[in-house]
Amino acid sequence: MTKFVEEDAPCAQPGGRKKIGLIDTEPQSFGNDPDGLTPQQLALREAVINNFKSNKMKAYIAKQVEYVNASRQIGEGVRFLLDSSGNPPANLPLEEIIESRKKIEGQIRWLEAICSELKLNLSLIKEIEESAFELIAQKQN
Repeated sequence: MTKFVEEDAPCAQPGGRKKIGLIDTEPQSFGNDPDGLTPQQLALREAVINNFKSNKMKAYIAKQVEYVNASRQIGEGVRFLLDSSGNPPANLPLEEIIESRKKIEGQIRWLEAICSELKLNLSLIKEIEESAFELIAQKQN
């Protein structure tokens, strides 16, 4: 079976595949556009760069969210309700409860803002991708 794959798949050997683009090497920076690309290729390149940046941002946010430990936050949120022996105090200050609620609501709003920003970036990337595919389809017809 491996003999069949090696004979029929020239891309299995390094350097055996025919180049499909105008550029042979990896770009050193994303700041300048390479010469010789069509507008469709430039649009696809821009979409790929935006997708890369979006994935990088998503990975960073996922890493930061890992540090948010829900159990620890719940424990800290409830800790002020209990005294050192774990019993509720006789007179609980209402200001501390309000402050804790506001803090948790602020954290929820922060996470919602990040999610909405990522959704916006994703929708923009999808629009660019769809328009690039439409331009390619028009050029092929």
